[in-house]
Amino acid sequence: MNMLGGGSSAGRKPLKSGMKELAVFREKVTEQHRQMGKGGKHHLGLEEPKKLRPPPARTPCQQELDQVLERISTMRLPDDRGPLEHLYSLHIPNCDKHGLYNLKQCKMSLNGQRGECWCVNPNTGKLIQGAPTIRGDPECHLFYNEQQEAGGAHAQRVQ
Repeated sequence: MNMLGGGSSAGRKPLKSGMKELAVFREKVTEQHRQMGKGGKHHLGLEEPKKLRPPPARTPCQQELDQVLERISTMRLPDDRGPLEHLYSLHIPNCDKHGLYNLKQCKMSLNGQRGECWCVNPNTGKLIQGAPTIRGDPECHLFYNEQQEAGGAHAQRVQ
């Protein structure tokens, strides 16, 4: 029985909780992947003329996301024994539209509770020392600007 197929859901049994979560999650990750410029099998022939150009270099965040997506694509759908334990253990990097790490990175929410969030350097993805790790917004922009100024890097002072 194909429970993930498209079309009308009339007459079908509802998806099991874990299977539905995985299907929704895969779709979100696929869309983020598509927005970051990695074409997939869903683009069948839409970008044929662009084959002449070499693909752009992947940023560290995009490479890390590619690795996680590869792991997810090899995961088996859950059976009736429980939810997606292995999926929740993965860290899925949060990349911006330019392929850099977003300042705030978070673990997945679980059982209605927010995942922990922390602050990273957008270029390296490395933890910003002194920034909190909390279930909420750690206000990373405050810690990254302080780090830039302390390191002598260009700070945004124009206003």
